[in-house]
Amino acid sequence: MQHYTFALHHDEGVTEDEGGIWLDDRKRAYRYACDVATELMRGQETKTRSWRLDVYEDGKRVDELLFARIDPTLGHVAPRVRAMVEQGAENQRAFRDALSAVRATFRESKALVARSRGKPYLATLAGERTIRTQTSAADDNDRGRRSGNRRDK
Repeated sequence: MQHYTFALHHDEGVTEDEGGIWLDDRKRAYRYACDVATELMRGQETKTRSWRLDVYEDGKRVDELLFARIDPTLGHVAPRVRAMVEQGAENQRAFRDALSAVRATFRESKALVARSRGKPYLATLAGERTIRTQTSAADDNDRGRRSGNRRDK
């Protein structure tokens, strides 16, 4: 049995599942992620198509699930149209992730300048430090964290 955790990339940032769940294998973890995504998008499919659920096995990302790929309301559209909707959702997700990173960098820059001048600054936002600590780029990319935009459950 492996330990799996999940990170939901949504409109407000990233919500990470710190507790996780023990499952037999990656296929079962992916099916679990599909069930969670289906439940989260129920009744608001259009709004949540660009959301993504990342699957982590023992802290390492092993899969990702874009909600548009399992959106049941797209079952009746032509495959070509569905592919376009999925691509649009991926583009929207990438834009939101980039915008989130820019906002975090802007907040961090303002805080660093204020701190260097001995002025008050925003130390944390939603439980995350505004001034990020030194970590390896590989670690940041692997966990997909966005400083200042993570919201815990």
